[in-house]
Amino acid sequence: MSSISAGTDPRPGAVLRLPPTARSAGEARRFLRALLEQAGRAGWVDGAELALSEVVTNGVLHAHTDLVVRVHLSDHEVEVEVQDANPVLPVQRGSADVEATTGRGLDLVAALTRDCGVRAEPGGKVVWFTVGDSPAADLDEHDLLAAWDIDGWDADPTPETITEMSTEVVLRGLPPTLWLAVREHHQALLRELVLYLAEHGPGAASAPDLPAADEARALVWTALTAVVDRAREQGTARSPLPPGHPASLPEVPETVDLVLHVPQRLGAAFGALQDALDLGERLALLDLLLVRPGLPEVVAVRAWACEQVVAQLAGVPAAPWAGADQEHFTDLVHDRADPELPQWDASVVIGSDRGVVAADDANRIIAISEPLARTTGWDPADLVGRRVVALIPPALREAHVAGFTRHLSTGQAHVLGVALELPVLCRDGSEVLCHFLVERADVSNGRPVYLAWISPIEG
Repeated sequence: MSSISAGTDPRPGAVLRLPPTARSAGEARRFLRALLEQAGRAGWVDGAELALSEVVTNGVLHAHTDLVVRVHLSDHEVEVEVQDANPVLPVQRGSADVEATTGRGLDLVAALTRDCGVRAEPGGKVVWFTVGDSPAADLDEHDLLAAWDIDGWDADPTPETITEMSTEVVLRGLPPTLWLAVREHHQALLRELVLYLAEHGPGAASAPDLPAADEARALVWTALTAVVDRAREQGTARSPLPPGHPASLPEVPETVDLVLHVPQRLGAAFGALQDALDLGERLALLDLLLVRPGLPEVVAVRAWACEQVVAQLAGVPAAPWAGADQEHFTDLVHDRADPELPQWDASVVIGSDRGVVAADDANRIIAISEPLARTTGWDPADLVGRRVVALIPPALREAHVAGFTRHLSTGQAHVLGVALELPVLCRDGSEVLCHFLVERADVSNGRPVYLAWISPIEG
């Protein structure tokens, strides 16, 4: 169904040139709709228009170059091409998680069109598709993913690919559950950053190298996807959550020593990824992006991975991920420009004769009842302002951060209103098995507060 080929297409056709900005997808849709309606092919409009929108949006977000749209009309079909000046080809990312907010665009193109593919061009590529009188194929999920299987296209790699020198880098102890959540956050952050910079520019700072940053991100993700898929095939992947937990975190190996073969030309790309994501985090903290800022663990594991690649390329030995039980993750929040605490009536917590703790959408404890403080060995005044992970055993922290990150990204909430049994971490390091019930309350400024009703299980 899909293909990759070399060379250019000399056929004449209607041409539209577009900059890599957020408005380009809309301009491309209007251009194509006008051509099809003028040709009396209104029945092709919906599918072709949506497919073109996805391809142009991908070009804006990932190619970061000007785009050229060419439309070739015949009696039985329309062929649409989108050319960019970035030679990096689309890569299949594996099965999209049911709650992922990105990663399905090219699968959608395959479902909407009769045929689609990628053609290598000198200095760039062309993504193309056809829509016509016969309907698109009735495809299942396997067919959709196969439609964009980069391995199938890359049977004859270019000489540059064969001879390109690379250095082996190992990310020791990379936490798969946390990195999968990091990946979702990174995709959303980079997507929003591209659109923001296209409209506003970088401000006082210099613009980060977004194409290089995207390549670095994709290199880690592709390698990790292969490791996770292999673990699932071998039956060695496990859920990071206790049995019976309602959340939907994917099964993964417990830890991974992830081997990367980093081409020499990508040595600076991981610095570019740091710069781009740091800028995105600053803009998110200022509410200038739609995405929420990353939780400290999300930022820390990304920084560690990028710094490890840069250091190992310079000859420094690998240093493993220190884990989510690092003490600074539980400290009082004071080193980030987090939003102010929500304005709400905390008396329901402070005056309660039951165990209850309240947290905000920055994962900070904003109130705790006296009974729960006694159970955990904390003074309420010492606990308020710390992050929720101060009460979560280290073995479950990465799963908690991953689940909460996905909740912030997708809005999905699997644990709200569901009775749970989970351990609570006390100040002295001991654990108490407790009944949990988590509820959400919206406050006046629109930000949520989460109430966890917690009581020890007797005996």
